Amino acid sequence: MKEEKLIMLRGQSVFAPYIADFVRQKRALGCKYNAAAETLNMFDSFCAGLGIMEPRLTDALYEAWCRKRPAENGSTHQIRVTYIRQFSAFLHDNGMEAVASFHPLPKRSKAFVPYIFTAGEIQRLMDAVDGQNAAPIPGTPVRHLVYPVLFRMLYGCGLRASEAARLKTADVDLDAGTAVVRMAKGGKDRMVAMSDSLTRICRSYRMHEEIRAFESEYFFPSRDHGYYDTSTLYADFRKYLQLCGIPHKGRGKGPRLHDLRHSYAVHVLNGWAAQGKDLYACLPVLQRHLGHARISATEKYLQLVPDAFTQVTGPFESMFGSVFPEVADEEG
Repeated sequence: MKEEKLIMLRGQSVFAPYIADFVRQKRALGCKYNAAAETLNMFDSFCAGLGIMEPRLTDALYEAWCRKRPAENGSTHQIRVTYIRQFSAFLHDNGMEAVASFHPLPKRSKAFVPYIFTAGEIQRLMDAVDGQNAAPIPGTPVRHLVYPVLFRMLYGCGLRASEAARLKTADVDLDAGTAVVRMAKGGKDRMVAMSDSLTRICRSYRMHEEIRAFESEYFFPSRDHGYYDTSTLYADFRKYLQLCGIPHKGRGKGPRLHDLRHSYAVHVLNGWAAQGKDLYACLPVLQRHLGHARISATEKYLQLVPDAFTQVTGPFESMFGSVFPEVADEEG
């Protein structure tokens, strides 16, 4: 697999040196930031074509850039605007005139609206999982031990269902509190961190006599010593939703098992917001943790942060410990 090359900046307008500084800052955090660099190249050419003489991102310039283009779909339009809003915030933070970050994002025709679980719903869901797996189940000798930990891993690490199901014991380091997800979406490996509380739960689980005696290379073994099929996990998830009183709205409407991952992402962002972190600066950390190929896939969660903010701070700490990856302060 060829390594993706970095998009080079062309540098045509008065904004060129600031664009270079902004992209350099993002890439220093470990993100290639290619999609943004390409958009900023377009913005640079756009400003040069207009003959802009001062590096001031005014209302008029922002509105001219945001004007929807013929045949441009809603998603492409919003991404194009989002990157300029990020650049505008960078300029503003550096004492320059930049208004774009204070304008609302354009609405998309198809909004990204996953189901975001509240703290109470997460607790009720886990209680349902625990309650239905309080004792051995005929035909599934270790499922009563596997499921309570597996479902906590799905939420506590924001893993895709297939990633958690296929996690191998050799790839889970319970001393370091990390797990390596092999051949994830896009064919890449990545390492994810577990909270202290989740690590303790996993240690206790792996030390259980029945788990130690059950031969399998998988961290969450199924009854045939392989891994759980995601359709099985989803079917059981639907049962747990019903048991804890969370209505399922029908096929394709959720809540879906994948919404535990979406909830994790939003809760992480809310945690950072509560700590006063710069969410745009933190996004590459969340991007790597989630295994997104493009940062635009991670940015979509930002639109969900204000609505959910008051629901998620506080209670999750008592339930799971800190599920938020640490992000060093910019000055540190």
